[in-house]
This record gives sequence, C-alpha cells and structure tokens, in this order.
Amino acid sequence: MSSKTGGIRTRIGIGIGFASVILLLGSFLFFHQAGAKEHTKKNNASQVKSSVAGTGTKAVEDEKKEAENTSAAADSTTAVTNGAGNAPTEEPKKTDSVTPDQSNQLQKEFLVVIDPGHQEKANLGTEPVGPGASELKTKVTGGTTGVVTGKPEYKLTLDAALILGGILEKRGVKVIYTRTTNQVNLSNIDRAEVANQQHADLLIRLHADGSDDQNVRGLSVLTPAQNDPYTKGIFEDSLKASQFIVDETKKNTAVTVNGISYRGDLSGFNWSKVPSTLVEMGYMTNPAEDRSLSDPVYLKNLLTNIADGIVDYANYKK
Repeated sequence: MSSKTGGIRTRIGIGIGFASVILLLGSFLFFHQAGAKEHTKKNNASQVKSSVAGTGTKAVEDEKKEAENTSAAADSTTAVTNGAGNAPTEEPKKTDSVTPDQSNQLQKEFLVVIDPGHQEKANLGTEPVGPGASELKTKVTGGTTGVVTGKPEYKLTLDAALILGGILEKRGVKVIYTRTTNQVNLSNIDRAEVANQQHADLLIRLHADGSDDQNVRGLSVLTPAQNDPYTKGIFEDSLKASQFIVDETKKNTAVTVNGISYRGDLSGFNWSKVPSTLVEMGYMTNPAEDRSLSDPVYLKNLLTNIADGIVDYANYKK
C-alpha cells in the first residue's frame, strides 16, 4: 500500500509540476503578446499622430498657396480688365496731375487800351509835345517798312494789336483799341485821350523799329522818363508795367531783348493820364527780324509774352 501510494503521489507531483510549467508558459506567452499588441498600438498611434501633423502642415501650406494664387489672380484681373470685367484692356498708366498755372490769369477787373502805332496815311501836322508845351511834334508819322517783306509798320502793328487783344480777352482782360482799321486819322494826342476817357488801367502802344544799319535788332520797351514834368503821376506804374513785359519777354529765347528806354519826348506818353508803355517789337530793317515779325508763330509767341507781362502787372495792382 505504501509503495503504491508513494508512486501515485510521485506521479501526482510530477503532473502538478508539469501543469504549473504549462500554466507559467501560457501566462508568459499571454502577457508577451499583450505587450507586443500594446507596443504596436503605441507605434500606430505615434504614426497616426505624425501623419495627422504632416497632413495639417501640408493643408496650411496648401491654403497659403491657394490664397496667394487667389490674390495674384485678383491682381491680374484688375490689371487686365481695368475693373470693367469685360474686354481685356491694359491698365492705364498713371500721369501726374497738372495744376494750371494761375500766375498769368487775371485776378481782378482790368482795362487795357491797345494802340496800334501809325496809320495808312501819315498826318504831318503838329501838336504840342505835352500839355501847355511850346515844343511841337508831328501828329503821326508813317512808320517804317519791312526790308524783306515790304510790309508797312502800320499793318504789322494792327495785326499784332488784334492778336494781343484776343490773348488778353481770353484771360479776362477788357480790351479797347484806338483803331481796328488802317484808314484812320488819329494823332498821338488823340490816342492818349482814348485811354484817358476810358479810365484805362494801362495804355500799351505797339510799334516796330527801323534803322539805317540793318545789323541792329532787338525788342525794346519804352517808358516815360523819370523827371518828365508831364508824366510824374504815371511814372512808377508805367515803369512797373514795362519791367513786367521785359521780364516775360526775356523768357522767349527766340527774341532779342534790348531792355527799357526812358523817353520824355513822346507826346503819346506826355498826354497820357494813365500808366503807359510802348513796345518796339523789333527792327523791320533787320532782314531776319523782319521775317520773324511776319511769322505767325513767332509773332503769337512774342505777343503771348507781352500779354503775360500785362497780366503780371494787373495782378501786381490788385
């Protein structure tokens, strides 16, 4: 019985030991697989997280590129359609805004009497050089003649007067002419009296020069003499107007400007009660200047300079 029982116990012990080994081995395998699965899950989660992060970055970059493309497309549309949304047109180039120069525009009411020098037939009668003077002067001479064009001075001065008057009127200046035709008989006193009776703000007399020397040339502006007893009341304003005209004319490089000449021997000045100036536009006895004075472009440019000077004076007096 003992021997048999011991054998049985031995076999049972071996069985239990073997079962324990099997149980331990199963537990090891179970937990090892579970750990592997957990590790795999963690790796997968990490990969998913990384993938999501990468996808998010790419999405942001794609959105940024899309926004840039949209902006570029919008800019392109503005340039091409010019905002019309129809036919493509080139975007207009920007130009600087030009502000009109107001310096040569009249700032107040102003009356100018323009006297075209001479007339078709001279009047060789005489008249006092000034009020109460014993000295006599010819009422109106015949003037000079173009050495090349053959044009008489009285025709040139009337043409010039009408052009000058037109320029001034466009700038708001009121203009009166002493004559608008060549067939008149007006002495120098008569011409001054037109300005006096109209209470003109300025009398401007237009002439052309002549000389025995054909090389002499240039524009001159005559103004009353400083110590002339007849023109004391108008000397300063007359000189100011003359200076403005000279200054503006000097801007024209095509014109030779000789400057200002003071004269006390001209009855047209001495009888004037309003500021007066006389422009000798050039020498008709100089071939080149004679041609220039008959050139419409040259003459208009010159008279525009003279008009600029007159308006400068008008604004100075405002």
